[in-house]
Amino acid sequence: MLTNVVREGGVVQRLGKSSVEGEADGTISEFQEDQRLAGCAGRAPPPPRCTPAIAMAEVSERTLQLSVLVAFASGVLLGWQANRLRRRYLDWRKRRLQDKLAATQKKLDLA
Repeated sequence: MLTNVVREGGVVQRLGKSSVEGEADGTISEFQEDQRLAGCAGRAPPPPRCTPAIAMAEVSERTLQLSVLVAFASGVLLGWQANRLRRRYLDWRKRRLQDKLAATQKKLDLA
């Protein structure tokens, strides 16, 4: 007895009674060939897919607010540190160029 079962994603799998129950609809090699063609040979079945609506239903309002707050705070902190680093680099570059300019002017004055 074979039945077709359509799983999520449109994959059709043939199911039948095992040889342990006394009825075998095909040989093991036919079953392995079907599995190889289906792309499932040697792999565990994929985990059930979780839709965004189901995933959001499991998150409480307080947890969501906390995660948004943490994400915002980390973004502010990261931006602040990045701006400090940028300002330090610009100050260093300005000092270096001013020193080079002073050295070049000194050379021109001596010449």
